[in-house]
Amino acid sequence: MKDDITDMPVDTSTGIELTIIIPAYNEETRLPAMLGRLLEGFSSGLFDYLSTQVLVVDDGSRDNTANVARSYLHDLPWADVIRLPANRGKGAAVRAGVTRARGKRLVFMDADMAFDPFAIPELIARLDHCDIAISSRTHPQSKNIGTFAGRTIAGKAFNLLVRKMTGIDFLDTQCGFKAFDTKAAKTLFCLSTVDRFSFDVEILWIAKELGMVIEEAPVTWRHINGSHISAITDPLSMLLDTYRIRSQPPQSRGLPIIVIRHIESQKDTTGDKLADITELQKSITSAIRTTDITVDYAGEVAIIMPLTSASERRAMEKSLSNRIPGITCSESWATVGELLDKGMEWKATSDNHGIVLNGRSAEIGEIATNHLQ
Repeated sequence: MKDDITDMPVDTSTGIELTIIIPAYNEETRLPAMLGRLLEGFSSGLFDYLSTQVLVVDDGSRDNTANVARSYLHDLPWADVIRLPANRGKGAAVRAGVTRARGKRLVFMDADMAFDPFAIPELIARLDHCDIAISSRTHPQSKNIGTFAGRTIAGKAFNLLVRKMTGIDFLDTQCGFKAFDTKAAKTLFCLSTVDRFSFDVEILWIAKELGMVIEEAPVTWRHINGSHISAITDPLSMLLDTYRIRSQPPQSRGLPIIVIRHIESQKDTTGDKLADITELQKSITSAIRTTDITVDYAGEVAIIMPLTSASERRAMEKSLSNRIPGITCSESWATVGELLDKGMEWKATSDNHGIVLNGRSAEIGEIATNHLQ
């Protein structure tokens, strides 16, 4: 299991369908109940061993959180414990998990067992018709067990201010149980800047600005003692972060891309020029990961690679050059606004939750065994 965030090789495996991310800070006493219940889900067949990735992100804990997590997850083939060197905040911990996510869909949930892991499949199923599914404790069908008045009042007051400041119309932005199409999650967390508790607000605001489809879902929530949230300082910090969020519109924020173009003087093995953008895109999609996105880019093709390291992008360039004759690759950055101008838009359908390009779905490669060298 990995102990830190380092450059990771590009992995084109598509066998993983679901990634479960559990951010944890000083949770050695509450984490066993969560992970024990999760293992029950594997034993009962609720989660599949071979297609489910579990990532516990230790956010610079001062206790034995990482070792406790390892002791429960050592038999799972796709489990990792990621350790951040210092406490950076829940948003940073979730982002670290999203960075490592290899499933086509992902969910993050709190480590304290306020939410039952057995509810994951129901929340994930909602992604059949949306890009993001967020649990809401204020949903008419939700059940809140052990709620106390002070926390309820503070939560409602915060959400009222958030709605006025950002225009987000959700009644519970802070619920720690959310599901995403992974392509959407990687894009959103790459664009986000908030590391602490207001990261949910920024993620949902960016998603709304990009036109992503967000659905609220009912949930059963239990109050668990031992919260790490300060009733005085954290709400003030969250409001300041929320105020700053709108200072930089997401359209002006950048994403790393690899631009691929064909060399007119070269031909592929069949003798035909790779002159048609559709043919080039089809060739590219057989060599990239399920979480990468392709877009038409001024007669060329760009692969959007959010939350990737420079070494990952270099590995992708090398692999593409080796696999597809007659192309050149160059690493670059593009603002969201530029990509939108090229025809990028978000559209959720039953079989595609990613980018739609000029009215047609972005195709993502389905390679089960190949790995970039």
